[in-house]
Amino acid sequence: MTAIENYYDLLQQIEISDFKIGLYAKNPDEKEDLSKAEDQNATLRNELESLKMQLSEPSAIADEIRTSLIYVANGVLSSFAKIKQWGSYYPDLSQSMVIPGYLFGKILMDFNTALKYEGAKPIFQIYMSQREWDYKPFESLMQSLKDELIKANFSSKMEAIEYYEHIRECVIAIVDDLRNTGII
Repeated sequence: MTAIENYYDLLQQIEISDFKIGLYAKNPDEKEDLSKAEDQNATLRNELESLKMQLSEPSAIADEIRTSLIYVANGVLSSFAKIKQWGSYYPDLSQSMVIPGYLFGKILMDFNTALKYEGAKPIFQIYMSQREWDYKPFESLMQSLKDELIKANFSSKMEAIEYYEHIRECVIAIVDDLRNTGII
């Protein structure tokens, strides 16, 4: 497991631990379990802080992650360009699945793979459909992220994590807009 994978694993364990603490706190009969959960939570948070310090140290791999994130953005933009060449086709929002908006999860997973596996370059393709939707804002976002990444230089893995979280927030904002307009 890479250090970045471990970081996200610890975040998930802390989230589960927080949930348990919330449950135990509501029941006075669970004081012993609450105490154990709070101790475990404190241990996990200490591990996370230690790992954050380690991930904040200079690392040559951090810039490899940056180039992999560029690779993913290029792949998305290239796929969109190929779809445009077909004429009246659009990126398939569900990617041949029954999950509306699966396209965005798939793209985020590719960015996540580039991050967690510290420079991996995922193989992906974007399916097309005739269902019309305005993907220009998403295409503009991908171009903007690519341009930012080209100008950037990550000196630590923590910077790569922070940039991935920025990507994630931007994509989620677009998904929310599409959801609010009833497209997905």
